Amino acid sequence: MSDDVAVMQGFTKQVIGSASDYELYLLIQPDTDLDDTFKAWDTDEQVWIFVNGWLFTFNDHLGISG
Repeated sequence: MSDDVAVMQGFTKQVIGSASDYELYLLIQPDTDLDDTFKAWDTDEQVWIFVNGWLFTFNDHLGISG
């Protein structure tokens, strides 16, 4: 699969999630609540994952987003 799969399903916002030793490069839906559990496309592994948002700090191209 490729990122196109996620984009076609509305996962168009690119964010980086950081926590301790982890860094996730994700595509999420624009209205995603980053303080909840949410579905995301992992652009490195090319798979769908569920993220517990309260465990991460998120950055997008504009800076901190949640």
